[in-house]
Amino acid sequence: MAIRKLKWGLTLNQGTGIIISQTGVAFEGVSPMNQQISLPQAVETTSNVWFTQVSASISSGGVKVGSTNFTAFAGGTHIATDGFTVEGELGVTNLILTGGMTVGGSITAGEIIAEVSSSTSIFKSGSTEFGDSIDDTHYITGSVYQSGSFQLQGYTVDNISNDVSMSDSSATSLITENALTEYVDNVPREDISRQQYVRKNFSKNALSISNNTASFSAVSASAPSAMVQTSESDFLFFNNGQIMEHDALTIQQSGSTFLLIVDPSSIGYNLDSLDEIKAWGKFNA
Repeated sequence: MAIRKLKWGLTLNQGTGIIISQTGVAFEGVSPMNQQISLPQAVETTSNVWFTQVSASISSGGVKVGSTNFTAFAGGTHIATDGFTVEGELGVTNLILTGGMTVGGSITAGEIIAEVSSSTSIFKSGSTEFGDSIDDTHYITGSVYQSGSFQLQGYTVDNISNDVSMSDSSATSLITENALTEYVDNVPREDISRQQYVRKNFSKNALSISNNTASFSAVSASAPSAMVQTSESDFLFFNNGQIMEHDALTIQQSGSTFLLIVDPSSIGYNLDSLDEIKAWGKFNA
């Protein structure tokens, strides 16, 4: 029986990711030909597979990937450029993401360098500590919104108060400039009268001297409530330019006349009608 050659031979050419032992050699059926088709590395589920570039749907198993960008397809249809799902371990030499990344578990890293253009929160719950030393400096540009209290040098502050009356007497509130201004500008009349009383100082000359008593046409000022009442300690008295000792003096208001009564046995002398007696102190005017 005669052997006829095929009119057209069968040629296998290897492509990307496929190795053919006799690639490009035509099989014409004249003699046997063994062709071995293989992959350059094992791809079992237990294999350590290395890809330099991936365009595929990654859903399970462990994948070791070199420096790459990811584009995911499913059934030839593009499904994601900015995200993919890996169930298992993903070993990456250098990972660059142009889209987002969502992590359901924890991230462990020796160093994290983040360049953030905007952020709404750092942690949904828990505590965040900024800095680890007293000489750390933190700069914030913009507004800070805080609920709850904060501590400054051990002192708790839980409120910024704009209470213009300052009636709460809170030890944990900071007052605003407006509250302080309004409070000072609207000091209660009681406080004003106290300030006026403290500032009262007037000089008077005795109009007459009789029986060791000097009479002045003056009215002593009355102290406002919650202050010590006016006494001889609120005045200075001079006899011919010499100050008179307080323990020998008694004052008395008689209508519109202010009386200075002197005890001769204590002061050591009697008043003379020609003496010049001056008083300095808290008179009304």
